[in-house]
Amino acid sequence: MSNESLLSLRMAKMSDSELKNYTENKDHFQEYAVLSAVLELEKRGIIVENADEIKQEAQAIKAAEATKIETPFTTANAQSKEIPALYSTQSIFIFGALFSVFGGSVLMILNLFQLNKKNSGWFVIIGTFMYSFSLTYIYEFLNLTEKVSLTNLATFSDLITAFLISIISNLIGIYLLYNFIWKKEVPEDLKYKKKAIWKPVLIILAINFIAAILLIASGGIPQM
Repeated sequence: MSNESLLSLRMAKMSDSELKNYTENKDHFQEYAVLSAVLELEKRGIIVENADEIKQEAQAIKAAEATKIETPFTTANAQSKEIPALYSTQSIFIFGALFSVFGGSVLMILNLFQLNKKNSGWFVIIGTFMYSFSLTYIYEFLNLTEKVSLTNLATFSDLITAFLISIISNLIGIYLLYNFIWKKEVPEDLKYKKKAIWKPVLIILAINFIAAILLIASGGIPQM
């Protein structure tokens, strides 16, 4: 038996004066007790002057309590739906360092598009092309063009040197995109679900593998 039923039974045993004490001093009792007293008095044919007011207040309080119970679940459910799935910053830097600025910028662009920041995504594309274009002149200025050229990788030492130069160049490019675009558009405390990076890794590896085969077949890479 519910508490409300027990309260109704208790009210049924009270005298009229005791019940009126609840209605006349309603601020001293719980709303359900006052409401039960009103309902019991009405059963006995006794008119309560502020009966409608008491009923409305009790209904309002009951509705408010029901809302408090339902709101946390609803809010949590809504928040879980709103949390975006993004590639982490670490994934972007690692992917960019290993697979060129274009590789890292692709992940950054996909994140920005997911966050409905398409304009910023286009800025990343433009910035990536500008950096890659400028990198050619930077290599020439620092006399690094021959060291990163595939046709000049005659020894293992040449390969390591080219790899290190490539990683440093890629990290600088991703860092610039991150600071000038990403940090201005995406708050640091943004909550998101981390997307797995294995799919883009497999895609870029497949592309590089095919490119390597084509270079070898065309004689672009000399025998070591």
